[in-house]
Amino acid sequence: MATELANRNVAQNTAHCVSPLPRPALKLVDAVEVAALEQLTCFVGVSPNVSALKDFVAVHATQSQPALLIGERGLRQEQIGRALHQAGAHASQPFFAVNAHRLSSDALHGLLFGPRGVVEKMQQGTIYINELTSLPLVLQQRFAACLEEQRWYGHASRRPGPRLVFATEVHPNEIRAENRIAYGLVELLKPSSFTIKPLRERSEDIPYLANHLVENLVQKLRKGRHEISPGTMRLLTEYRWEQNIDELESVLESAVSNSPPRQIDETNLPTRIRYASLRSIPSEGINLPQVVEEYERSLIETALRQGGGSQTRASQLLGLRVQTLNMKLKRLSMRPK
Repeated sequence: MATELANRNVAQNTAHCVSPLPRPALKLVDAVEVAALEQLTCFVGVSPNVSALKDFVAVHATQSQPALLIGERGLRQEQIGRALHQAGAHASQPFFAVNAHRLSSDALHGLLFGPRGVVEKMQQGTIYINELTSLPLVLQQRFAACLEEQRWYGHASRRPGPRLVFATEVHPNEIRAENRIAYGLVELLKPSSFTIKPLRERSEDIPYLANHLVENLVQKLRKGRHEISPGTMRLLTEYRWEQNIDELESVLESAVSNSPPRQIDETNLPTRIRYASLRSIPSEGINLPQVVEEYERSLIETALRQGGGSQTRASQLLGLRVQTLNMKLKRLSMRPK
């Protein structure tokens, strides 16, 4: 029943479809082309988690209640949100994505709940918010009230307004003691939530993702055919991708853009990946200073990312003084983001 309804929605809105649909039986219908599900990055893979994600989208796309996507950054949660929107009853209506990381509390409040805010003004469509549990408390309270209001409207058979799709990096068990409001929101959304596993917990998906991304990058960069060598694929599969699909795509884009049409081998990968699980030194030897510098650079980048760009927090994670970290940033010609 869910698949039939989703297909009917797609057929009625052919001119507006620009987003993916769940399940292989469903198609992404565009004014120009029809794309299969396997072409969509968020659904590429063979792991049980990917299969469960397809089932989740197929079932919940045809419903109107809010949804919650739980998972680390870089797993293409917004693309999943667009899939939920495109296969649902609001497919012909706007899809509005809010990047909460880049806006101040006042700007977020005005954008969402101000006199011309999207939550108040949108009667249909979908609003995607990328970090629910990191929102300011006042916004968490507003969303809690909004969800309760939509539930009441739903029971009263009245139009509940736009559909809300949230994403969060934090697992529900980790916020119970620290933030009761966020915990209550997550509990309210739990019946329609899905946990996306990071790549390091489903390494069987990495070869499929890597080949899929290379095919897309070759077209995007207008490069000739590139293939990933078996040894390179082994390194990609064994590496712990802290930024998940986003980091994998960035590494492959660099490899494709900086090499002529040919096979992608180990020399096209960053040092941090080539020697991540080094158990013996290659027969041709290594450049130790370069390896150490690149590994140090990678650790600093990771610490800055985890610390939200704060040098103070990054220095704590690295066990350094702030002044020492600042000196290293200058020596490595790095600018904290």
